[in-house]
Amino acid sequence: MADLPVAETPRRLSTVTLRPERFGAIAFNPFFAEEVQLDSMEGWIMSLFTGEYSWPSIERATADRFNLPIDKARLTVWKTAEKLQRIGGLTREERPTKPQVEAPPIPQFAEEGPALKAPKQAIWDVTYACNLTCPHCLTASGKAHPDELDTGGAKRVVDRLAEAQVLYLALSGGEPLLRPDILDIIEYATSQNLRVDVATNGVVLTDRVRRGLRDLPIFQVQVSIDGIGSTHDRFRGRIGAFEAACTTVRTLRSEGIGVSLSTTATSENIDQLDELIDLAVSLGCRGYKAIPFIAAGRGREHENQLRLTADGLRRLGQTLVRRQQELLGILAIATDGGFPFLWNSSKPSDAYDPSDDTMGCSAGYDTISIGADGTAYPCPFLETLPLGNVVTTPIQEIWARAPVLHALRNLTKSAFDEPCRSCTYAPEMCHGGCRAAALLAHGSLVAPDPTCSRAAHHHHCLPVLQ
Repeated sequence: MADLPVAETPRRLSTVTLRPERFGAIAFNPFFAEEVQLDSMEGWIMSLFTGEYSWPSIERATADRFNLPIDKARLTVWKTAEKLQRIGGLTREERPTKPQVEAPPIPQFAEEGPALKAPKQAIWDVTYACNLTCPHCLTASGKAHPDELDTGGAKRVVDRLAEAQVLYLALSGGEPLLRPDILDIIEYATSQNLRVDVATNGVVLTDRVRRGLRDLPIFQVQVSIDGIGSTHDRFRGRIGAFEAACTTVRTLRSEGIGVSLSTTATSENIDQLDELIDLAVSLGCRGYKAIPFIAAGRGREHENQLRLTADGLRRLGQTLVRRQQELLGILAIATDGGFPFLWNSSKPSDAYDPSDDTMGCSAGYDTISIGADGTAYPCPFLETLPLGNVVTTPIQEIWARAPVLHALRNLTKSAFDEPCRSCTYAPEMCHGGCRAAALLAHGSLVAPDPTCSRAAHHHHCLPVLQ
């Protein structure tokens, strides 16, 4: 090595995942929580940022590989480097360089279709133990199940996620902080370059867990608050739950941990949505989301009590859009649960290609759910459709072979029921909403999402499962 010339070399940080895809690749930095999409040429170039090759040698290799003029190759290399730098994943070093580039092949994928080669995000219910018994709980949690994975099994799930190059991991439950080994699981997951979020009800935060979360590279903790004061306490079935959750948020923020608030919007709290958003601001949260109640799990027993009316769904969407605009740069408000295009004056563009009528949600496209025993599902709301167990089967195999995932990926507007089939917003601005909500309410993957206020006006035309 001492005899090799010394030159400036670009190097991709070891924490950055470079994941080949049909369109090229995805580069992801879990510590910035940022990703960029690359075409096949950019993905190939970025694979050369190993710290072994100089800029000129990468430029020459690119020109030769893609039959480009050297000036155009140089521009493409530098644009690729800018993308990596954008996600904080590029370093430049003066070091000995190899005289020739050992160029990898360009990844080729024979299978066509909209899905990624593996999910980008996994939502993992690490336990069904919970210190509350909320009426809307989609996992009907309370007591831990006897077949929940031990620490070794949980780490095997993390290994499977890392093998598949899953990027984002959300730990949920139940109450994930009740697992005695939750800090071990988080530490192991973050060591595998997974971006980890944790969802909690915020009722109990022990000093041990607080210190552990402080010392781990967690992206954020999501705390659920479903009403102001007694409304939240009544909904959660415990006096003092609201104050406990607010205290947990303040404690986490004091430790420098990012926190977001989440709300399940129901008929009982829709009048307090503005107050909940104000609460998120006052507590110093970085984000807020409210999703409409979906009757799954224990929620099926309380559907008539909690389900939003068409007017409630309209108020949800309008409030989220209005407050997002008002709090831009102060609080990141997710509006996807409120069909924002209905309320923000968005219109389909004239340039849209009507021949592309692909529909469907994130289930089967970029997201997968995992139960406490390692069983995979299309999403957390579809635990009646098991796909296989990730402890014994690679995620890539489950992702590629599960029939229900293929069905979710091949939905089209022309096959949807009304009002989706004739909706002017679909599929350019809306891909049909939540397929789990449609299946749970109407027994069909092509039924309208009942949490769309437009669809709610048509619900009497559709059979409802008993």
